[in-house]
Amino acid sequence: MLTTRHPVRSVRSLVTHLRTLDRRVGELHSAVHQMEGKVNRTADAVAELRDSVHLAARATTFRRRGTRVLFLVHLIAAWDSCQELYELMVAAEDFEPIVASIPRHFRGHGPPTFEEEVHQALEERGVPHLRLAFSAPGDALRLIKAIEPDIIFRQSQWDADIADELGVHRISFARTCLVPYEAMNIIQAVPSEDTSDPTVDSAYHRGAWAVFCANDMTAEMARVDGARGGAQFYVTGHPKADLLRTVPPRWPIPGDGGRHRIAWSAHHAIATGWNDFGMFPSLAAPMLEWATEALDTEFVFLAHPALEPFIDSPKSPISRSGYDAWLERWSALPNAAVGDHGGYSAALAAADLLITDGVSSLVEFQLFERPLIFVDRPGRRPFNELGEVVRRGVHTATCPEDARRLAEKLLADGLDPLQPVQRANVAKLFGPPGASDRILTVLRTLIAEESSQR
Repeated sequence: MLTTRHPVRSVRSLVTHLRTLDRRVGELHSAVHQMEGKVNRTADAVAELRDSVHLAARATTFRRRGTRVLFLVHLIAAWDSCQELYELMVAAEDFEPIVASIPRHFRGHGPPTFEEEVHQALEERGVPHLRLAFSAPGDALRLIKAIEPDIIFRQSQWDADIADELGVHRISFARTCLVPYEAMNIIQAVPSEDTSDPTVDSAYHRGAWAVFCANDMTAEMARVDGARGGAQFYVTGHPKADLLRTVPPRWPIPGDGGRHRIAWSAHHAIATGWNDFGMFPSLAAPMLEWATEALDTEFVFLAHPALEPFIDSPKSPISRSGYDAWLERWSALPNAAVGDHGGYSAALAAADLLITDGVSSLVEFQLFERPLIFVDRPGRRPFNELGEVVRRGVHTATCPEDARRLAEKLLADGLDPLQPVQRANVAKLFGPPGASDRILTVLRTLIAEESSQR
């Protein structure tokens, strides 16, 4: 403390004290740095040991009569991509498929939830399954290891969508496979710090035993951008395309028809800084107005499963209360409804026309060869080469008013001039039906190759 009696001496004492503190802080920084190095080395050693144990565990697989395959399901809307494959395995003597429902949290928002929703939807489909609801940390992983699967199919390459204990490095004791939840990626990927294209080169892709893709163009992207040069990618077509070709139409609005049916699919990327396709904040009011005025037309709102969770995040440009108020007004209309995630494909099959700002829906709806209107958002992520092919079968609108005028004209004409283009796109991007059969053929070949090496 400075005093008026000995100011110089006091200042010198203070300077000496500060220098001593500075030296001690430096020593503490050095000690902390050394501790961080030890912790990192320990973590690396644990990871290396875990990987070695997992490799040893994999070496003991494929010794049963049937190959045990575990499907981890966190998103019922994406079950369409694996349902037929699962059913073929059930009917086969050389496979033993097991399904398990697990929670999710899209892009890490909030604790994992929605396992009940997945469970109920699998029950409705008559799919026997285990329930992994994570009553305590590590429970799910311990149960999975007790099952001793030879192969694990996860629905998504994104570790952020599910609990940490089911991340790619935690389940590598089994061979991991992927049937992508999306039919294909059609936009220029948003790079991450680890890869220039996480749609073909995520950590899950890199560790996968097999990734099954729809077409040669996707395989080529993996060859160019993948750390493994696409060696684990196999072109088989996509099971979801086969399901959409045959799914029985089911429209959520009851009645005997007679009115035009418009499906509206809304993407979840409504903020800025990612792919920026989502247009719900701009479309919500005009679509509500349109549905209110056009009582001779039925409208079904199909939200991306990640839209509502994102609205609860701090980055959302709209509030939860505002969204709920809009949903209430929409649902109150006699000619409007909200589709559930499990009935997404059936609703598309029943629609006369689709309006979307989305990505996957631009591909999938072309299988029905019906009018498809893309409401384009300024500044969104550009299409890649695949996307430019897809776009040929799509009518583009730049605002809600344009989308309405275009839809009304197409429905009145009763003929879509882009139908032949869509047919050609489907043939080019998906190939003939039979994707799940081709996936089984690849799996049997890989299993035989590995078994013969022992």
